[in-house]
Amino acid sequence: MKDLGYQEVVLGSDLHELIEAMMKPLNWPRYRIILHRINVLCSSVVLVAFETESTKSNRIAREIGKSVLQGGWFHSYLALRGPA
Repeated sequence: MKDLGYQEVVLGSDLHELIEAMMKPLNWPRYRIILHRINVLCSSVVLVAFETESTKSNRIAREIGKSVLQGGWFHSYLALRGPA
């Protein structure tokens, strides 16, 4: 995010539990390693906000995520061509 010049970021998810885990990571010890990694990434920007989205409004983000995982586009994904 910082490499792209973003200093303020809003992270949204249609999984309420994910937002809850980000806000209260000590209540989710099973995921402490990944929550720690996310926290490290968040500390590289000035402001991070977490929002719960509806499943319908988050459909495009889910499709992008699926495309990234299926295609192995872990670096420079949007620069290459975006969702398949």
